[in-house]
Amino acid sequence: MKFAQILYNKAHWIFEAEEKPAFAPNIILVDITDKPDVQEGWYYNGDTVEFTKPVLPNPIEPTNPAPTMEELQAQTLVNTEYLIAMNEMGIQGGTL
Repeated sequence: MKFAQILYNKAHWIFEAEEKPAFAPNIILVDITDKPDVQEGWYYNGDTVEFTKPVLPNPIEPTNPAPTMEELQAQTLVNTEYLIAMNEMGIQGGTL
């Protein structure tokens, strides 16, 4: 037999045993032998005795794409030239 421990309305722990273990009365165990798709993290509705797969939100697309290698190299060159100019003018601590 296959069981799911329910915690906060989710399948918290899934395990197999020959019979339903006798845990403390506040521990909820549901027989999921006939529900092989249920996985830890699935939501459990105690009224309907049904499990539902969690819905993951669409990943957020970055608003600014990562800079290309050429852009990084160009920014490094600009920073270097800026620091050299600041040094030649005798200005200390110039940073971008």
